[in-house]
Amino acid sequence: MNNEEMENVERRAYDNAVFAVGCTNDKADEYINKIYDLYFSQNKGNSIIQSKTGADFDSLFKNKKHSYISLVKSVDIGNPLNVYSINMNAEEYKFLSEYLIYGRYLIDEGKIKSIIINPAKTDAYKKLCSVIIGQQEMKDALCRLGAVFQYSKRREVYNMLKVPMHMVFAFVGPPGTAKTTASVYFASMMKEMEVLSGSTMAYVTGTQLKAKYVGQTAERVHDLFVKNDIIIIDEAYSLVNYNETEKTDNFSQEALAQLCTEVEEHSDDKLIIFAGYGGDIDDKNNKMKQFLNENPGIASRITFTVNFSSYTVDEMLKIFALLAKNADFKIEDGWQNILKPFFEKRINNPNFGNGRDARRLLEQAMSAAAIDYVLWAGDDMDIFNVSNKEEIKKLSTLSIKHIKKAIIEFEKAENAVDGNIGKQVI
Repeated sequence: MNNEEMENVERRAYDNAVFAVGCTNDKADEYINKIYDLYFSQNKGNSIIQSKTGADFDSLFKNKKHSYISLVKSVDIGNPLNVYSINMNAEEYKFLSEYLIYGRYLIDEGKIKSIIINPAKTDAYKKLCSVIIGQQEMKDALCRLGAVFQYSKRREVYNMLKVPMHMVFAFVGPPGTAKTTASVYFASMMKEMEVLSGSTMAYVTGTQLKAKYVGQTAERVHDLFVKNDIIIIDEAYSLVNYNETEKTDNFSQEALAQLCTEVEEHSDDKLIIFAGYGGDIDDKNNKMKQFLNENPGIASRITFTVNFSSYTVDEMLKIFALLAKNADFKIEDGWQNILKPFFEKRINNPNFGNGRDARRLLEQAMSAAAIDYVLWAGDDMDIFNVSNKEEIKKLSTLSIKHIKKAIIEFEKAENAVDGNIGKQVI
């Protein structure tokens, strides 16, 4: 919860107490002063006592640190010997009780979290781990980043000096390694830990930043940052023409110039992620490296780089199994013996697509299963009969034959692509 939201919560609590007790605002402000004097007297030695809080936001307490929720959690109204009941008269104590009700309601409803959340225990991180196989280095990095920003935020509570932390990241790695998926879950982690002030998210590719006419692109990029709290930009390097014989077009130049401006202005109040090919791949295909080298204004604002690695053979098998399971398929026993040598060969191919290869292979296997199903069903299948166990098995099973057929079709498609590339080169 950011300062503005906290201020609104405290004002609501203040207004509720004024209404319930029936006192004037001047009298209420006196009560508030006394409440927080007592509160801070119980926290001597804590640097937070240097900044009081209260409800008169336009004058006495303007721009002060808010401690309302801490007060709510520290006061035991049911204890007749607490410091407040001893030092306050009946009306003052009634005002305190009414003042705390709203905060207790928000905590009970889970609308305000009363604990620091371990990044690894967020729902978003748990979901990320359930949908992304392997990539432990990336997962550990996201947890470290979450801890860093939560640590920085917590320091502010104790009036410690604020260290500028730019929320601009580069997610880099080979194709098909779940960079975009991880970006979305990381944004959800940051929101769940209340590091971000908002949750409006935009996902765009580099080419989508360009408008239809010259002069409109800068406005489009600006609006993207104004309207969103989280901006994920995939393949931003598509804005740059790396062909030495051709210059980057005016639309792309305009987009890049405005993008540099927005990143400069919003590096500490927006979560910005650049995702794309990079990391541990050859320089020819390291497009993120080329892009950042040519755009120092953006590169200088990137605080952390999260690296994604290519998958191993065992991870590819697990990815294929997970994709099949998520699509309600059962795979005939022995399928690993067929796919393992295929992936052992595939991971050394320069066109290896990691998770995308597993997805393409599953689609080819589904295609083979579909052809078998149509041949089996013939022309007399009753489409209203949904209790046919044999049909259910046909629709939900991938056989060894389907897997073998998928490999043949996959390799055929790859050879066709390689052949076309060879012809273009010649």
